[in-house]
Amino acid sequence: MILYKTPFKPQTLIAGDVLAYEVKSAAIAHIRACTFHNASGDNVNIEVYILPLNISAPAASAQRLVKKILMPNESYLCPEVVNHVLEGGFKVYFKGEGCNAMLSVSEQAQ
Repeated sequence: MILYKTPFKPQTLIAGDVLAYEVKSAAIAHIRACTFHNASGDNVNIEVYILPLNISAPAASAQRLVKKILMPNESYLCPEVVNHVLEGGFKVYFKGEGCNAMLSVSEQAQ
């Protein structure tokens, strides 16, 4: 059975690495949508990392899939991460203090 989820509901990002989603060990996930919106009056640097099972926190650009500056009132749909398939234990991290973010996935048991 496929479950459609919004594991990271619309919210403003805090400083540092924000764990947006971790795939359950017995599941496979498919990223359906990833959206950012800068509602602030300043530019915001956003980053999206996808980490495999054996890496616990974003530390290298090797796991970074998105790095972009959003101007005030700009939105970004992150086509770089949409449609990626993630195995059990994979994690999605966001960076972008003050920016609004949302993530939608589908999950299927292995």
